[in-house]
Amino acid sequence: MNKMIFKYILFSSLTLTGLSAQITKFVNPFIGTGGHGHTFPGACKPFGMVQLSPDTRLDGWDGCSGYHYSDSIIYGFSHTHLSGTGVPDYCDILIMPGTKTLSHEVINSKYLPSKFNKKKEIAKAGFYGVFLEDSNIYVKLTATDRTGVHEYKYPDSRNNWIVINLEHRDKVLNAGFDEWNSNQISGHRISTSWAKEQSIYFSLKFSQNLKKFYFSDDSLRLYCLFDNLKNNTLKIQCAISAVDIAGAKENLSAEWVNFNFEKARKKCDSDWNKMLSRIRIEDNNIEKSEKKIIFYTALYHSLIHPSLHQDADHRYRGMDNKIHLGKAEHPRYTVFSLWDTYRAAHPLYQLLYPEFNYYFAKSFLGQYHECGRLPVWELASNETYCMIGNHSIPVLVNAFLNQTRERALEKQEVLEAIEGTFNKGFSNIEEFKKAYISLDKGSESVSKTIENSLDYYAYKIISNSKSKEDKYYQNLYNPSTGFFQAKLNSGFTKFFDPYEVNFNYTEANAWQYLMGAHHDVEGMIDCFNRDPKNLQVKLGHNNNSGNALESKLDSLFGTSSYMSGRVQPDITGLIGQYAHGNEPSHHVAYLYNYCNRYDKTQRIINRIITTLYSNQADGLCGNEDCGQMSAWYIFSALGFYPVNPISSEYQPGIPLFDRISLKVPGNKRISIVRENYTPNGFVNEININKNSIYSSFTISAGDYIKYSFEQDKYLKFISSSSLDYYEPVPFVEKGEQVFEDSTLLQLKNYSKSRIELSLDSLFIKPKKYIEPIVIKEPISYYFRNESSINNPYPNIQKVKFSKKPSGFKYHIVESFENQYSAGGRDALFDGLYGSIDYRDGRWQGYWGKDIQVELEIKNPDVYSSLKITSLQDQNSWILLPKEIELYISEDREEYILFKVLDHQINKKTNDPIIHEFEFKEMTGKKFIKLIIKNSGKLPPWHLSAGEKSWIFLDEITIN
Repeated sequence: MNKMIFKYILFSSLTLTGLSAQITKFVNPFIGTGGHGHTFPGACKPFGMVQLSPDTRLDGWDGCSGYHYSDSIIYGFSHTHLSGTGVPDYCDILIMPGTKTLSHEVINSKYLPSKFNKKKEIAKAGFYGVFLEDSNIYVKLTATDRTGVHEYKYPDSRNNWIVINLEHRDKVLNAGFDEWNSNQISGHRISTSWAKEQSIYFSLKFSQNLKKFYFSDDSLRLYCLFDNLKNNTLKIQCAISAVDIAGAKENLSAEWVNFNFEKARKKCDSDWNKMLSRIRIEDNNIEKSEKKIIFYTALYHSLIHPSLHQDADHRYRGMDNKIHLGKAEHPRYTVFSLWDTYRAAHPLYQLLYPEFNYYFAKSFLGQYHECGRLPVWELASNETYCMIGNHSIPVLVNAFLNQTRERALEKQEVLEAIEGTFNKGFSNIEEFKKAYISLDKGSESVSKTIENSLDYYAYKIISNSKSKEDKYYQNLYNPSTGFFQAKLNSGFTKFFDPYEVNFNYTEANAWQYLMGAHHDVEGMIDCFNRDPKNLQVKLGHNNNSGNALESKLDSLFGTSSYMSGRVQPDITGLIGQYAHGNEPSHHVAYLYNYCNRYDKTQRIINRIITTLYSNQADGLCGNEDCGQMSAWYIFSALGFYPVNPISSEYQPGIPLFDRISLKVPGNKRISIVRENYTPNGFVNEININKNSIYSSFTISAGDYIKYSFEQDKYLKFISSSSLDYYEPVPFVEKGEQVFEDSTLLQLKNYSKSRIELSLDSLFIKPKKYIEPIVIKEPISYYFRNESSINNPYPNIQKVKFSKKPSGFKYHIVESFENQYSAGGRDALFDGLYGSIDYRDGRWQGYWGKDIQVELEIKNPDVYSSLKITSLQDQNSWILLPKEIELYISEDREEYILFKVLDHQINKKTNDPIIHEFEFKEMTGKKFIKLIIKNSGKLPPWHLSAGEKSWIFLDEITIN
């Protein structure tokens, strides 16, 4: 990675005249285009429909935005891009200029890329420029809201052409050029990728009539040849629409610049200045210019998405794939990366761009009316269902709580949308309502339980509910390990390793979700106080001393950054097990405030802000994620952060500049100043409008916020404690779900309530649990905390016992991978079967190796067949065994090959499948050896070609 600091030198060949001397000069769009930032450097308007940018990479995780700073060739310039996502999509309507002779072979080439001169590549807010070396063409790009504006300067007047490529990147479902004449071309492209059916239409005009045009044989590329271009320059304005060609034409007409590139660029620059200037850094020390560049680029990145999705005539494509007539006063938007952006990006919009957050909230409600649920991760009118939770809910509730008379949401409509979304059951909501999500009922069960709790907290605020769903995350806290941990059969799982990245968590391990319930910090402290080492805790009482939390935080930041388990590239920016490159960690540094250790808050924030952000191409330590990574920086540089993103309260941090002001049009200016700042000092006093602050605070228009520093003394907070205590459900402390002769059922809880049991779920005749119960036969028990006035409807838990299949002995030679243990060595012979989801805790995984299993049948004359159940899910690197060899022996010493089973199932199946290998005619075979052969490395067509593949087994059955 090139580590140089980007200097804003404008090369003579691409000199920009008339640039505003305002805030846009501090924007460096190259930040995040290297490393794993996944941003793009091209031109766009704030929250605009078009993102016109070069495409340098066709696939791969670091090609999600279509561009990577380390690349050396450009395939063309497309009109839609995603900023900082972890999945690739968009890059629609690719245009590439050239001068090569247009032979039949050239015309049918999928791409005609060119090397480009990195020293002549320029990116600024609303402008991109580059020199294509292979064709000696200078390229300039800018944008209006719904159009991209191109300027290509050719080296001479000979053989000048552009190609419009409709095949680029995503798989095409339907595409074509529908209308063309000498200076205007219109067409459509319907594609599938992350968005399963994305519709885009375009209409473009040339500054000069074309001489000839040529179609490729598949009609997906159109070459337009020009002759005698004025000044050897071609200008293009291309409008897009998700509705139809008429919509694209209307957008072109409404935003027509008459091929005046400079006019369009200046307007784009001006619009960015207006949006960026809502924050003014009034600290002109030249030494701080690098910090200003990082700051204003972060603000710039936070204003790219969501993106306008409504045409100039107010029509838009809805979630029902129908065309609707929208409202000018609240246009429709798209690209909602809500698992990321609910945390800080949307609170930033609510604080500084409230009119846009209102548009986003209205978009949510419109999407609810069209498809019956609020968005999860909506993209181009498609619900991708990417990530977990229903995090449009906290955004919607926060917008409702902060609404004004001019931008009001209707409470009943908001409630209906939230309740309707919960009823859709996404993120295993139905299982969650039983107190938590069990491992076998849903993958990522711990993370889902924590994040569903947050969504219910938001609902609780707006509905004034007295329910306890917002506390259900506490049911997965295991004081014995000190972590939130998955449960199976009402007990905590075995083989727990907090450093292991597995499918009990979302893009994380147990360390990184330890502080996940940021809507209820006091409740997390209640959990941590249950740890045996916290001797001061009395069960059933809330003790918010903060000591337990401080100890947890110190351990999190101070422990090793080692991780085991599955490879997860999103987990980056590590300080101990704190992972700033992924969103679940973003609030954690501010939790030291709840321990009355504001000094530690300041130290760790300063470390993050100075070491994990920079003015370099790899200046982001993880995916930008549609503004969230940058929103964290903006808030932290201002000196506060929304730990609870729903409440509109902020936890204080440490401001980065001496003086900064916030100004929303129509509102009074908010001023933030710091006094007596020294690099090693601490904030010792905060006051708002001369009133001292000792805890979290709210911000109102006209506030004057002052941070005062001292060298060795930090501000002490007044701690608060919650009265909303929750009684977690009891759990199985001991008891094997599958046993041979007997097992012991031992229950435990962390409350004063006694536990009661019943053999039926109605608890008609419950009995008190007094001591462990010996289990000798298959049986199920239901148990709960005893009912009380404070807990009249305790959540009922169930534990089920069954006997292990008998009549044989077995030995598995190889070791399974710990994150796919399925319960341990007995898992393949326990009589429990997994589902089609490999993450359900029942499948046992082996990576890149064959598996050897040895069996001894006690009575070989009474069985006839042997079955091995395996799973294929190639999208997750899991392939069926290549074959299974079965050997038999009379003495367990010498084995002979009895039979080999293979299969004819295609490795390329898109949907997961379960397949049974069955060996018949097994009567009389006493000693058996199975060699289950790995399918080898992933094939060339696979996204991860060449990597080792997995074998997933569930059960070996003797019939």
